[in-house]
Amino acid sequence: MKSKVLVLSIVLVILAAIAGAVGWLFTTPCPPGRFAVIDGNESAADIPEVVREHAANLASQFVDANSVYWEPFVDSLLEVYAQARDKDCLLVFNSGGQGQEEIGPEWGSILEGVREELRNQGYDDLLVIYERTADGFSNFMKELRETAQSYHEKAQPLAAATDFFTEHIEDIEVIMLGESAGAMLANEAMALLPANDRVYSIQTGTPFYYGGIVSDRSLLINDNGVFPDSLHSLDAWTIFKANLGRIPTYRPEEGHFLFYMRTPGHIYTWDHPGVRSEVSSFLEKQLPGN
Repeated sequence: MKSKVLVLSIVLVILAAIAGAVGWLFTTPCPPGRFAVIDGNESAADIPEVVREHAANLASQFVDANSVYWEPFVDSLLEVYAQARDKDCLLVFNSGGQGQEEIGPEWGSILEGVREELRNQGYDDLLVIYERTADGFSNFMKELRETAQSYHEKAQPLAAATDFFTEHIEDIEVIMLGESAGAMLANEAMALLPANDRVYSIQTGTPFYYGGIVSDRSLLINDNGVFPDSLHSLDAWTIFKANLGRIPTYRPEEGHFLFYMRTPGHIYTWDHPGVRSEVSSFLEKQLPGN
């Protein structure tokens, strides 16, 4: 009898621990991400106090001032401000996957194309990455939760930071760029900025489970013009055939989901006919010249 009570007690403790962990996962907020400047110059130190105070107040909306995530978010806001205040355009890239990845060769080619188009139209730009997920297993799990919820929470600090930049940097235009999950985040941030007409977005390859409304200041590309995006359309048969009998490996010339699952068509480069022409037309319409 005692052994049965002991077993039951252990089971109840395990179930309570699992329930507590699940409850924590679904109730604790995500920390804000941080901006990483790609090719800026040395930061200027003379940042106005009003800008510093605004950055601190903005960060406090999303994380406690005693948190380890507070200072990196504030510092990155001020770094971008310092680097971008003499620029015409700020490019904010949101990567796929977990949002910690560097710019890959595929989207790297698109960014080069975008920047060349902007330069031809008279714009001087700054490129930054928004790293939406902090290190650690708990933040990894929160990223999965946010993906399932279409980045309802993580879009808020990105949108607020974008408003911060356009408020303090006169006449700057902001273009949010995103791939796959990063495209979901960019689109959700755009939905929070309907009145900010200096913000635009260019996105590629939203997954099949995302159905957000696209802003009229956004370009969403889900077909590279060569092969339909099997992840966007959930073409399970095409995905199955692409992975059948193959060792999971990453090949940069193919589309991928979760890094190793091959998803034909889920790849976008500047040379794809469905990318270059669409992006060029969009920029020409939205940013005709400076």
